[in-house]
Amino acid sequence: MLPPCAGGRPAHGGNKVALFYTCSVNFNDPEVGRACVRVLEKNRVEVQCPEQRCCGMPCLDGGDIDGAKKNAAANVAALNAWVARGYDIVVPGPTCSYMLKQEYPWLLGSEAAREVALRTYDICEYLMRLHGEGKLDTRFAGGAGKIAYQMPCHLRAQNIGYKSRDLMQLIPGARVQVFEKCAAIDGTWGLKRQYFDLSLKVAEPLLRGIEEVQADLTVSDCSLAGLQIRQGTGIKPLHPVQVLERAYGLAQDGEP
Repeated sequence: MLPPCAGGRPAHGGNKVALFYTCSVNFNDPEVGRACVRVLEKNRVEVQCPEQRCCGMPCLDGGDIDGAKKNAAANVAALNAWVARGYDIVVPGPTCSYMLKQEYPWLLGSEAAREVALRTYDICEYLMRLHGEGKLDTRFAGGAGKIAYQMPCHLRAQNIGYKSRDLMQLIPGARVQVFEKCAAIDGTWGLKRQYFDLSLKVAEPLLRGIEEVQADLTVSDCSLAGLQIRQGTGIKPLHPVQVLERAYGLAQDGEP
């Protein structure tokens, strides 16, 4: 479990969330989880980290429906208890938020799964919701320059608009160029040895586009897309919430 969530600092804005931090954040990109907590608490949102398992997408991608259902049932049981206490659920990974929103009600067919789905938000979707309510702190300590932003497929599939782009464009000086191009990971397909070269070939338009833009920052919400971008360009992308963390002046020494 991510240490910053343990006994999250009390907030006084009235909003409270349960962070579904995702496996990739917990084991590979903990700085993204810390950025989520810092940015949410900066905006007076109470943050808790409930017990959770993998969202189940790797199981579903591999055809293990029973495994996906088992993980979904465990997560719904844990998350629904927080929903019942008035918490929203925020997720920094678009594949995982897609699972909670779209696949859990289908896999389980329960009222609890539907309640969880209705209260689940992508992290940038949630922050833009705060902005729409006049609750987002836009007193940024720094600005941003040109941003090359890869919009993940599972974020587009949620039909929520361009929330990450809109959020970053609130930062003074930010100029966001959106790339609606697939990184060609496709769940686990692009990670398999036999498809690796083909995956990079499919991702070529995205990779070359990012290189040609010569942006100050390269950004993607998807950790797997980030792996592909780093493999193909040598650039490690930031998550949009890390861009906001930087603009607030909240990033700690040694973090990207």
